[in-house]
Amino acid sequence: MMRRRPQRGKEAHKRKRILKNPKAAAVSSPITDVMERIMWMFRVKDCRHICLFCEYYEKCGLDGIPERGGKGKMNLKYAKKSEDTEQISVMNWAHWHTAEYPALKWLHHIPNGGSRNQLEAKKLKEMGVKPGVADLFLPCPKGCYHGMYIEMKYGNNRHTDRQKEFLADMAAAGYFAVTCYSFEDAKKVLEEYVTLPSPEAYSIRAGDGVDEMSIPNNSILKDGKIKETKRR
Repeated sequence: MMRRRPQRGKEAHKRKRILKNPKAAAVSSPITDVMERIMWMFRVKDCRHICLFCEYYEKCGLDGIPERGGKGKMNLKYAKKSEDTEQISVMNWAHWHTAEYPALKWLHHIPNGGSRNQLEAKKLKEMGVKPGVADLFLPCPKGCYHGMYIEMKYGNNRHTDRQKEFLADMAAAGYFAVTCYSFEDAKKVLEEYVTLPSPEAYSIRAGDGVDEMSIPNNSILKDGKIKETKRR
């Protein structure tokens, strides 16, 4: 009489299926759970939690990668807040509200910051990258302004001397310049700017205020409070 072979192949297939898709792991051993979390760690990008100890792990697995941002997109759901995450939120908001505010179509980032190796930094400098230029630019004239520059900050970050110089010069040249410490602050100021009348839609009357922002040019918005930038 032939003995039945243990169903190792079936168990191995089940373990492989669990590792590929955590949603299939209804009940698993501690070892399998550790392996599953390690495998998931390689698939999840830009998350501040470590999958092995993460309290959101089950929720993360249930969400699935495509719903959490998809390939090539930064996951903001559990990401630690920073200047980058706030700016990404601004750009995502602008993308989804372009139909409502067509002026947002050409809002773009000017990549002057960030860490680069020496060769790349030298190349970019020769190509025209300049320190101090604001993070976001909206090349759309509204009201009495030629366009809008937004410098994004977060936490206790402060302006460099070159950033102060750039914002002051742009404000003097007729652009609206502002520093925002959060997505909410940037969203609020963008909504006000894009609802200003277009230059051809009104006749300029000094002092009527209809073509100006409600906050002073070159202001700082932080925690809902408005602060004027100190003059150089």
